[in-house]
Amino acid sequence: MTVLRQLVYRSRSTHSDAFQQISQIETDSLRFNTDNSITGLLLTDGEYFFQVIEGPGEHVQALFEKIKADARHNNIVKICEHPISQRDFGEWNLRTLTLKSDRSCYWLPDDIYLKRDSQVYGLINSFANGRWRGCLPEAHRADLHRAINTSPLAAKLDEQSEYQFAFQPIIDTHLGRISSIEALLRDNSGRYPEQILADLDKSKRYEFDLTSKQYAIAMASEMLQPSQSVSINLMPGALTQFPDAGDYLLSYLKTYGLRPQQLIVEVTENEILNEGDAFMSAIEALRAKGIRVAMDDFGSGYAGLSVLADFLPDKIKLDRAIACNIHEHGPRQAIVNAVMEFATTLGIPLIVEGIEKMDEWLWLQHIGIQKFQGFLFAKPKLGGVEAIRFQT
Repeated sequence: MTVLRQLVYRSRSTHSDAFQQISQIETDSLRFNTDNSITGLLLTDGEYFFQVIEGPGEHVQALFEKIKADARHNNIVKICEHPISQRDFGEWNLRTLTLKSDRSCYWLPDDIYLKRDSQVYGLINSFANGRWRGCLPEAHRADLHRAINTSPLAAKLDEQSEYQFAFQPIIDTHLGRISSIEALLRDNSGRYPEQILADLDKSKRYEFDLTSKQYAIAMASEMLQPSQSVSINLMPGALTQFPDAGDYLLSYLKTYGLRPQQLIVEVTENEILNEGDAFMSAIEALRAKGIRVAMDDFGSGYAGLSVLADFLPDKIKLDRAIACNIHEHGPRQAIVNAVMEFATTLGIPLIVEGIEKMDEWLWLQHIGIQKFQGFLFAKPKLGGVEAIRFQT
C-alpha cells in the first residue's frame, strides 16, 4: 500500500521579483508532478515561496531533492513532513497563487477548501502574515563580517591528580570576545563526568562532585578576565546533601580571587522538575550569595516553558539538538524564536550550544542571538582554552 506524505517548505527567491518566476516554475514542474502523482500548492508574496507537496513518499522526497537544487531560490527551510490519509490539493498537480501585501489567508479562492483548524491552513495564514521572515538574505550574508581572534589560555595542571578539567569558551560574536568558559570534568583516560561519577561509591559521589570544583575554580582564576565567568556543573545531590555547599563555593572563589558573580552553576530543566523543593531551596541559597544559575540543555527534556517561567534562571543555554541544522528546519526555528522572545522580554541572556556549522551560526545571529558555544569556535581543551580564529 502506497503511503501518502505531505511536505511543506518555504524559501527565498533569488530573483528580484518572484511574481515573474511563478508561471515558469509551474510550467517546469507539471510534467514531473503529473508523472509522479504529485499534487500541491505554490504560493509567493513576490520575495518568498511557500509550497505544499503531496504524493507517494518516495516521489515527494525525490521532488524535494530537485527543488533544493533549483537556483531560482535559496534559504530553503523544511517546515514539516508527515503521512496523510488524503490530499488537501488533490485536484491540482501544482496550483500557484500570488499573495499581495494587502491580503491575507482569507482571500484563498473558493475552490480551495481547507479547514480553519488544519495545520496547512495555519501555515498558509502564517506565511501570508509574514511570520516566517527569518531568512538570511544573501546580500546581508555577503556583507557580514566577524573576526574573533584570541590567544590560547592555559592553567597549571596538577600532574598528581587522576582528574582534570577541560574548558570550552562561550563566545559573544557581537562583541567579538569570550564571555565565559565552561569547566568540564575529565579523568586521565578522557572519560566524561557521567562515567567518572557513576564509578564512585554513592556515599562519596556528591562530596567529590562538590569538592572537585575547587580545582576547576583554581584553574579558571588563572585564565579569567574580571568581566568573564566560569560555569560548573553540579549534581543535585551535591547541593541538597550539603547545606553549606554555597559557603564551600564562596570560600573557593575568595581563595582564588574571584567574585561570586563570576561563578555560574548550570542545572538542567529535568533536574529542576524532578528534584523537588530541597533542590530549589539550595538553588535559591546560591543565588542569594551572588552565585548565578543557568538552565542548561534547555529543550532536551519535557519540562519546557512552564518550568522556565517559574525558575527564571540568570542564563538559558539552548540544547544542541535544537540548534542542529536550524538554518533549514522550520519547527526548530519557531522554537528558538519563541524562547528568544521570552528571554528578551525578561532580560535573560540566551546561549546556544553545539554550534558546529557556519550556516547554523549565521541564521541564529541573524535573528539576534549573540552568545554561542560549540566546535565552530573551539573544542574543549584539557587545562585551558583553545586559540580562536573565527572569520567571516
